[in-house]
Amino acid sequence: MKIAQLIFLTFIIFLVTSCSGYRNYRIPYTTINEIKLQGQKKIKLDDIKSNITGLKESNQNYLSIKYSSYLRDKRKTNDSTIAIKKFFKFFNREPIPFNPIALENNKLALLKYYRNKGYLKTQISYSVDTLSVDNKLVNITYSLIEGPESIFTKEDSILANNTVIEKELKKYINKFSLLHKYSNLDLDLLKNEKENLSNHFKNLGYFNFSPDFVSIKINDLKDTSLKNISLIYQIPSTKNLITYQAYDRLFRFGPIDFKVFYVGEQSESSINKTPTFTPQLKRLISIHEGDLFSIEKTTHSLQNIYETDQFKSVSIQYDTISTRLFPKIELTRNDKYNISSELGGSAFRGIPGPFLYNSFKIRRVFTELDYLDFSARLGFEAQAGFINTDLTRKNLELNLGATANFPTLFLPEKFTKKLGYFYGAKTQLGFGYDYIDRPEYVRTNFKILQRYLWKKTPFEFFQLSLFDLNIINTNYPSTETSKLFTNYLDDLRIKGNNLFRSFNPSFVSSINFLYTYRTFNPSNQLIEGKSFILGLESGGTTLNLFGEKKLKFVEDFLGNKETMQFFRFLRMNIDYRKYVFLGQKRASQLAYKFIGGLAYAYGQENDYQLPYEKNFFIGGPSSLRAWKPRRLGPGSRNTDTNLIEQPGSILIESSVEYRFKILKFLGDINGAFFVDAGNIWALNDPNSPLSNFKLDSFMQQIAVGTGFGLRWDFNYFILRLDMATKVINPAKPKNEKWVFNQISLSSTDNPIEFNIGIGYPF
Repeated sequence: MKIAQLIFLTFIIFLVTSCSGYRNYRIPYTTINEIKLQGQKKIKLDDIKSNITGLKESNQNYLSIKYSSYLRDKRKTNDSTIAIKKFFKFFNREPIPFNPIALENNKLALLKYYRNKGYLKTQISYSVDTLSVDNKLVNITYSLIEGPESIFTKEDSILANNTVIEKELKKYINKFSLLHKYSNLDLDLLKNEKENLSNHFKNLGYFNFSPDFVSIKINDLKDTSLKNISLIYQIPSTKNLITYQAYDRLFRFGPIDFKVFYVGEQSESSINKTPTFTPQLKRLISIHEGDLFSIEKTTHSLQNIYETDQFKSVSIQYDTISTRLFPKIELTRNDKYNISSELGGSAFRGIPGPFLYNSFKIRRVFTELDYLDFSARLGFEAQAGFINTDLTRKNLELNLGATANFPTLFLPEKFTKKLGYFYGAKTQLGFGYDYIDRPEYVRTNFKILQRYLWKKTPFEFFQLSLFDLNIINTNYPSTETSKLFTNYLDDLRIKGNNLFRSFNPSFVSSINFLYTYRTFNPSNQLIEGKSFILGLESGGTTLNLFGEKKLKFVEDFLGNKETMQFFRFLRMNIDYRKYVFLGQKRASQLAYKFIGGLAYAYGQENDYQLPYEKNFFIGGPSSLRAWKPRRLGPGSRNTDTNLIEQPGSILIESSVEYRFKILKFLGDINGAFFVDAGNIWALNDPNSPLSNFKLDSFMQQIAVGTGFGLRWDFNYFILRLDMATKVINPAKPKNEKWVFNQISLSSTDNPIEFNIGIGYPF
């Protein structure tokens, strides 16, 4: 909250409390001051409040109930429409009148909620405590005896009138059921189980099958205490036994009726056409005449069509005749052209840095399903100087890009068949140009790339690039600043740092593959799940076909007299992360990550060096937070006083973080304790043996840091402050690596590092 608002609030309260009208004011009816819960241990309070309307606010006010009631009545008096502008959230909170019926409804809602979560023996009572007779204020306290949880035993029974259905039902329970042995009873999960079971049978061709044909009941004869729950699956359920007899009838797809609605391309009104079922669309649709009906194939077809970005709406309806289904696919096209612009800016050390971003999309250029993306970004932003980081310099940055997107994989059919079931396929061809103008240098990068992208499941993503070509060049203006910068690069080269290679004319080409598995959607909220990323890259592979390991036409492209660098390398990286809720209330979380990487340069023409950007780095706000960004390592090399980035060819990094809630104030203020560990190493650096990775000594070179963090969650973004200190510093001599006892706020051997960021560190 801004200082001006606080001053204004204080002034308002002073005026209100000073006036005689407020001093003589009495709340007109009995009002609830606060609603409390006692005995609630196993379910999070936030979950209870979010699911029970009468408990969401619990009548907690920033101002007292009397203030709120007085201001409410004032507003009603002064504004008959009761719609005046409200500046503060706490003015909007209406005091809730005491109502015995509402209290009883809250009790019943609480009881129902607990029973839905598997606490079948829960007991709830409530009491009313009078705080002030004059002001008519009461507190409400709900007392809970949660009782034992009921768990699934998976000793279930099956009742089915059809032997084929019975066989498939047994198979479903054993392999695909959402209910697992020893998990807690959850009535909402039972509802989801019926939906899942219905979809299972629909994927087998049973078009008329629905959750209404499934009955799942608790077998209260096996355990009358209801602590160990076994179930009775019945198909069809008794209530639908006579209503429908077609639940077990198999259906097959018939021919497809296909329509596209064009909007805004020829006139303002919609034009209904019935085009031929084109080969491009046919490849996207998994529905084939004669196949058994499958809701999965229907969903797969919808997803494939949506992924093309060609249609505003997609629908698939079915007409039935006997046991045949006739799909009706109706599509409404997107506009052919889309233009968007964004004007923004940043501030660095008080200096504004405006930027302009524009994108332009053209659909249906070469075929009816492709599109071209054009983007341009122009920024004039401030950055710290390379040599003297206290100086602030403005630099001009221009980024241009163009990408052609095709909704298919342009690969041999034999290869795509080996991929098996996939969707969201896309082939991309792109071109880019980057231009950076700084006082020290002018840098350009021409790039051409190709990508294949596809999904195997909603959790698995694949990306394969057969070529990613970059031609990088740097020019130096005739200025004193530029001369100092080139001297700086020479000094680094003498010290063993290969940053200078990033500013030499370079040709970097690679073939790369990326696999991503993720069981959650990234967000600012605490989540439960895991992710795994595998990246493989082969750089300069085609150069192996040439004797000189160089391409003459690339050298001539820039017309530069300097020698062009050609790199050959192999690179692999893995990234595993897991997030687990802790405690019965699931109010805290344990987050874990492990990152590993290996890069190997085999190009003799560049002294077996990697392109600078392909090295691994460690340290900083999203890495080992007790070290400055990219300054840790390599190995046990002593870099305490070194201000340059430290590249490495081997990376091991891990973090464990315990996250918990602290309080609410204009959002959620949360805390975290964390431990970070890891390092980077060189493969074979003859100038620095302490930097090299060795199996018998690398464990003694693992750096460890720890600390505490605060996260201010505003829902739409998270502001993060992490304070970290070194525990084990591998750069220290053998018997002095433990530095936790040397913590200091000053710039000593182990100062506290403050890291500010947006979002979670991982």
